[in-house]
Amino acid sequence: MLAERYFPLESKRYRSISRVFNRLNPSFFASLALLYSIWTIFLSGSSVSYRVLTDNDYWYWSSFNIFSIFSLILIGLVEIKYLKQSNDSSLLKSFVFNFFNGYVLFILGMSIVGITSPAFFDAIFYVLYFSTVHIVWSMPLNIEKNLFPKKSESIKILFPCLVLMVAISIYGFWSSDPYLATASGLYIPFYLVAILLPNAIRHYQRLRIFGVAIPVFFIGVHFPWFLVISILIFWVLRYYNYFSTGTVLPSFKVIDPSIQKKKNG
Repeated sequence: MLAERYFPLESKRYRSISRVFNRLNPSFFASLALLYSIWTIFLSGSSVSYRVLTDNDYWYWSSFNIFSIFSLILIGLVEIKYLKQSNDSSLLKSFVFNFFNGYVLFILGMSIVGITSPAFFDAIFYVLYFSTVHIVWSMPLNIEKNLFPKKSESIKILFPCLVLMVAISIYGFWSSDPYLATASGLYIPFYLVAILLPNAIRHYQRLRIFGVAIPVFFIGVHFPWFLVISILIFWVLRYYNYFSTGTVLPSFKVIDPSIQKKKNG
């Protein structure tokens, strides 16, 4: 990132700008990060309906209108408030909560276009994808403290997620859904790497970032204006995190394997 070059952490320029960013409300930017999953699930429902009702699969710029923007803002505000009030006490309860919450979001996304009966069943597999990604994000990960799950612990979580992802991909191919089949198919290798290779923090980093980035990209192929919004949010968060905490997040960059401490057991 250019800011790292022109505003290095130890410089006076960085400290000066950092004081401005530290005055900003961190909860606003935390909410901004949540919009990736909220809007992607919502627009997945819209995408399925558009493809079923209009046979439009790619580069659908005309879907960008006042109503769609208003819907995204309203859904985002309601969901962020709702999610902050929720209390997920266990992994299973968290999975169930996010599944049903995601299902409602998907159906609402369909409703702004037109609800089709088969899509009610398709929604199950779309939401299962996002629910498994949520589980991955729920796993403890702290790069600075070198904190990540032990191999024996992670397999208990990642293997069921892998089985679900394979089932999602198979259903996508069977139902001729190119978005669902390809997105889940591309994500499967990240699970395999984390399960089969020696334990390393970089595997969990990739599981996190690509679990979100892959569906965002595919929904962006259908609704290119959403890709523009997603990239804008991506860079806003990177600059905010850099100047407020000194870390560049979100990022596709993973920790250097040469300094990685392995955890096996």
